[in-house]
Amino acid sequence: EDGYFVSARVLAYQLLHSPTVRGNISIPFLVLVTEDVSQRKRDRLTRDGATVIQVEKLYSEWITPRQGRWRDVLTKLRLFEMTQYDRICFIDADHLVTQSLEGVFDDPAAMVQTTLQIPSIMDEASLPDSYVFASKTEAGGYDHPYPPEEGNYLNIGFFVLRPDKMLFDYYVTLMQTEYSTLFSSDFPEQNLMNYAHRKEGRMPWHHLWYGWNMNWPTENDLRGGAHSFHAKYWD
Repeated sequence: EDGYFVSARVLAYQLLHSPTVRGNISIPFLVLVTEDVSQRKRDRLTRDGATVIQVEKLYSEWITPRQGRWRDVLTKLRLFEMTQYDRICFIDADHLVTQSLEGVFDDPAAMVQTTLQIPSIMDEASLPDSYVFASKTEAGGYDHPYPPEEGNYLNIGFFVLRPDKMLFDYYVTLMQTEYSTLFSSDFPEQNLMNYAHRKEGRMPWHHLWYGWNMNWPTENDLRGGAHSFHAKYWD
């Protein structure tokens, strides 16, 4: 638990204060917390410059994560309710940033996309006319090449979104028991989003430039110029 907290503090320093990493200081650094996070930690993050926002947990009757520490990961979907923001770049707390990420909002994949009209697809709920959802391919292990291969299975630890209440409602619909055969619950929010934004669907996800982020990071990724790395450096 403290590893994630310390890592969030490091991110606050990197994105808000580091002379070599920080970008536009008018872009706020949001930290979403649940009721379980102590006031002491919230106050510390606020003093670090973060905008701390408490959100209500999201659960599903049938979705059971592979590991207990992932029990609250569906809660990150609350981001899509935060319509006071035009776009958000989500970063899991277990990240290290080595170069500026400001340009991610100018990535072509992070632009507004038109929802496709495919008569043969019967959606589980209403979809918005347009959306923003861009991510990067799951690396799958430390033996990946750099640049990485571009696959269809996204990693949900780093993505750009446009908040949209209709889109949030669609995700919540997919969490209902009647749709339990659509995707595996091993990686709850990741598999849900891979289904919702599947390549053959009406809202396919778009590939961010590979250099913004790497999971299963290696020294080769660092030498290659990747800007951020998804790993638990305290383990």
